[in-house]
Amino acid sequence: MNILITGAAGFIGYNLCKSMAVNKDTSVLGIDSLNNAYDNNLKKIRLTDLEKNKNFNFKNINLSDENSLESISNLNFDTVFHLAARAGVRQSFREPKKYIFDNTIATSNLANFVKTNEIKKFIIASTSSIYGDSGDIPMKEQHDEKYPPPSVYATSKLSGELMAKTILEGTNTNIQIPRFFTVYGPFGRPDMSILRFIHWIYTSTQILLYGDGEQKRSFTYIDDVIGGLHKLNQNDKSGVFNIGANDTESLNNVISYIENILGIEANISYQPRAFKDVDVVIPDLSKMKSLNWEPKTNIKTGLKNTVEWYLEYKDLLKEIRFKFDYEK
Repeated sequence: MNILITGAAGFIGYNLCKSMAVNKDTSVLGIDSLNNAYDNNLKKIRLTDLEKNKNFNFKNINLSDENSLESISNLNFDTVFHLAARAGVRQSFREPKKYIFDNTIATSNLANFVKTNEIKKFIIASTSSIYGDSGDIPMKEQHDEKYPPPSVYATSKLSGELMAKTILEGTNTNIQIPRFFTVYGPFGRPDMSILRFIHWIYTSTQILLYGDGEQKRSFTYIDDVIGGLHKLNQNDKSGVFNIGANDTESLNNVISYIENILGIEANISYQPRAFKDVDVVIPDLSKMKSLNWEPKTNIKTGLKNTVEWYLEYKDLLKEIRFKFDYEK
């Protein structure tokens, strides 16, 4: 199989590329713009690891520039995994134009590429942010989306979903849209809570905790996400699919678990609640479970694996920025 994976140097993209390229019968082309949405040094660490595999090739392409795709227009692909995106709710209100370009326009350009090249399968990564605050009710695909969406980020991702569907309407392309719920694990993003917490606790740095820490998330381990993407690629069912964990955990619980694993007490600085931050997001996983997929990694095991990875890579990670410029 010939596979195209966008966002190859990103967290999920890197892990998917690595899992695909181990198959000797699979050729993976990874593309990424290597932008500075978060510390680019981590992206380079991931890419260096990927380039050790002879079944993986890389091109630096900015998908928001439709002309950039001309460099691969002569290649044939069985599946396109579109994982490239600019993520983060808070940042999206600060830089909305970048989110429109990197999410909505980029997805539209790639959808046109898929249409022109008559690619049979297009898997577009999306986000649980589209659902906003779920309360106690699990969010169901194509039923519980918020209109208008609750953030610029959610709007840009939902717009990308809709543009791709519209552009590819009437074609033979099978569109699958997995929506991820708070993914974490080895090689994770340094702008997300779990890796920040691990780094700050280990280095005795003050944790910036926005709100009271009782916000709950469906923290989903990266191996479960990659398993879900493989399952979708093996299945012809089209539509939107939630990929999340069976349980939710509060940020306070996550910090406590990390403290226990490291044997170090956290120094927490409580900050005002982040703008548009939700209390809880619970996924309805029945559609993915009908495809014989199930999240397997509980939060304690996933955190233990992530801490062990951090300790192994701590010398490479010590120069990584774990705070945004506007944070104290």
